[in-house]
Amino acid sequence: MKNVHIIGTGGLAKEVIGYIESENPKRYNILGCWYDESFNNTDYDKYYSGTITDFKNNYDPQETVLIAIANNQYRQNYVYNEFSGLKITYETYIHPSCEISKFAKIGQGCVLAPQVIITANAKICDHIFINMKCLIAHDTIVESFCCLFPKVEVCGNSYIEENCTFGIGSIVLPEIRVHSGSKLDAMSVLRHSLDQPALFVGNPAQPVKIYDESFQKQNQ
Repeated sequence: MKNVHIIGTGGLAKEVIGYIESENPKRYNILGCWYDESFNNTDYDKYYSGTITDFKNNYDPQETVLIAIANNQYRQNYVYNEFSGLKITYETYIHPSCEISKFAKIGQGCVLAPQVIITANAKICDHIFINMKCLIAHDTIVESFCCLFPKVEVCGNSYIEENCTFGIGSIVLPEIRVHSGSKLDAMSVLRHSLDQPALFVGNPAQPVKIYDESFQKQNQ
């Protein structure tokens, strides 16, 4: 059984605790959950161990860490800023119900919720959150710090750049390139690529807001 610290006390952290504690046989022992605010539900009080500062003062490099925070920028800030001076091993959590091709590649620090499907030659980079019943099809690349909410489908030969967010039930059609920092609204269908970061809405999804260069830098 692997010892793991969980960073976060929000909805994703509660979901991950539930996944881990429901496994049989269990693969993980939760050492504690760390964040500057405690859980908003007393059912999880026994898992809360302290603030981020407390974590940094007590972390043992032989232990692993799972960042259970859905916000892309928060995850990135912890990896590149808050924890930059620590020798952290980031755990990737893959729920036992996931179907992962033997030819797919998955990076460090990811969370794959129940019933995620990753098919042949897909590449999932680091610190990505993929929620329940998502599909990443063949030869697709998803770069680091992206977030896919439930039932997202990314079709084959697509390229998703860093810091993208996909709403519930959204679809990316084949051979689409999504610019870093873009967002696809829930139930939207993206049918064409864009060379600027944008918020896409509808079917076919249209860019309703083009993010300027300052927004893009803020989200890197």
